[in-house]
Amino acid sequence: MTPKASYYYEMGRRLNSLRAAPKVWNYMKYRCLPKVAKTSVRRYAPQIASLMVTQRCNLNCGYCVAGNVVNKGMGWRESEATLEKVERIFSNPLFGNCLLVDFGWGEPLMVDDFEAIVSFLVRRGHIVNTATNGLLLAERIAGLKRAGISRINVSLYDANRGIIERDLSKINRVFPVHMSMVLLRSKVEGDQDELLRTAQFIHDAGCRSLRFWIYRPVGVDPRPEEVIDDALPAYAELRRRIDGALPGFCLWPAVVQKGRLSKLCPQLWQRITCDALGNMAICCGSDMMLQGPNSNLFDGEPDSVFNHPTLVAMREQLLDPGCEPPEICRTCNLLGDPGW
Repeated sequence: MTPKASYYYEMGRRLNSLRAAPKVWNYMKYRCLPKVAKTSVRRYAPQIASLMVTQRCNLNCGYCVAGNVVNKGMGWRESEATLEKVERIFSNPLFGNCLLVDFGWGEPLMVDDFEAIVSFLVRRGHIVNTATNGLLLAERIAGLKRAGISRINVSLYDANRGIIERDLSKINRVFPVHMSMVLLRSKVEGDQDELLRTAQFIHDAGCRSLRFWIYRPVGVDPRPEEVIDDALPAYAELRRRIDGALPGFCLWPAVVQKGRLSKLCPQLWQRITCDALGNMAICCGSDMMLQGPNSNLFDGEPDSVFNHPTLVAMREQLLDPGCEPPEICRTCNLLGDPGW
């Protein structure tokens, strides 16, 4: 089984078939109906709900997409998720039939209600995935397992490596997790042996997989020189070496396109993103939020929010074969990824 097929199998087998039926039907409509710039939740709603459940994080990584909003020291209590706030979000048709719920941006395990939120979403028939830096995971892994979480993805950075190396095997004995790493161009070109050793450690600790992400120049310290593009031979060499040592273990992303651009990204149709107060983000590849009328989930009709002028204009650019992609898509590797 390929890594991608294994990913789909793992997620699908955790579905509550009866409660998930409307969400699977919504996904099938999305797959079968053509994409249009201005759409409606009556045709199909997004399939992936991304929730920023907190503005807090116990790390402060310069290249994190949340870097411009977390650790500000003001207003975090109001914007932190509670079970009541999440119930309100998922009563909205834009979110109610999402097949997958993704938690990210700030550190979700800092939220007191997190296990209760996971349990609520699982009972509704959603697949529930969280990203985490893992610093608090050893003490909460048993509770997340009891809540029925579908998948946990631990992001590995230099700043949390010591804790991960200490706790990872213990965590995996309770609930095997997936790992992810952001690939920087400088590391791919200059430190492949270390990347290979890290991948081997993650495998030997009992993780289900390792997913690599292509660095995107966002956050408080954007470094466009670290972007990996399709003209970099070292990326292909790294993939050959790691797949040779650990066949079928790693998931590899599309890289940024340097030549002719294939505008395949479905995120503006497939994914909807907001914080706990209903403020809407543009997409998963940017830290920018929607502005003006219909930029908050609770202030507009679902179709008006789903068809915010910024989103419609970007969809038009993605659909028009003679048009350049939106500016924020040019350094995003997902531009050439068709999604799922």
